[in-house]
Order: sequence, then C-alpha cells, then structure tokens
Amino acid sequence: MYCWHPLRFIGLALLVVSAGTSQKAELTSVSIVNLRTSPGESVVSFEVDAAAGMVQSVQNLPIGWYLTIDNDASWRAKIKANTTVGAASITPEELGKIRFVIKKHELYLKFALTGVVSLTKDYERERTIQLNLRDFAITSGE
Repeated sequence: MYCWHPLRFIGLALLVVSAGTSQKAELTSVSIVNLRTSPGESVVSFEVDAAAGMVQSVQNLPIGWYLTIDNDASWRAKIKANTTVGAASITPEELGKIRFVIKKHELYLKFALTGVVSLTKDYERERTIQLNLRDFAITSGE
C-alpha cells in the first residue's frame, strides 16, 4: 500500500506555486520623467521604491554617481542613488535618461512606484520632491 509522505506533498505544492508565479512576472522599463523643478536646479540624489517588483538592472547611470539596490525577498525593491561630488549633479532631463529594468511580480502585491528626488541650486540647501506613479515613464515588455 502506498502512503503519501508529508515532504512529498510540500514539494509538490511548492512546484505548483512556483509554476503559477512565473506566469505573473514581466519586465518593465522605468524612468523618472515628470519632475516639477525650477530653473537652475540640479539633481543630487534620488530614491525609488517598487512594490511587487525587483530591480534587474540600471542603465545610463552617470559618472560620479553611486547607487545601492535592495531587492527584498518580499518583492519590495529600493534603489538609492547619490552624487559622489557636486560636479556630478545632473539636470532633470538627464535624470529621465536613467532607466531601471524592473521585474514586476503581482502575485501578492499590486505594482506601485514611489520615491523622492533631491534638488539644489547652490549645493548648500536641498529641496525634495516626493514621487508617485505619475512621475514615472513605464514601458512594459522590455
């Protein structure tokens, strides 16, 4: 007589769940484009938070910038980027050329993007802009 072993059942359940989740993932290209800035302001740092996503790559990061990426296991990703020197600050238009390739995965969470951009005119005082979904250009299937 054959008996189901609990570990076999768990393995089968994990196989079924992982097979179903692969169909829910898609690559998305994201950039920050709709900033409300004043003339003469330069971008000195930014953060992007992605719910239901993980960062696959970052393209067109300017020289003199560094970034950290936290691809949390809960499908919440965070990108933090800063200039290393004031001369490396960029215009809002140059910020729009930086592209994040994000793998969307809406199994448990709804895909959402938020963030913050820090701007300066004189490198002594900074102004921050809170970002929401309308501040991003999003292209699916990249």
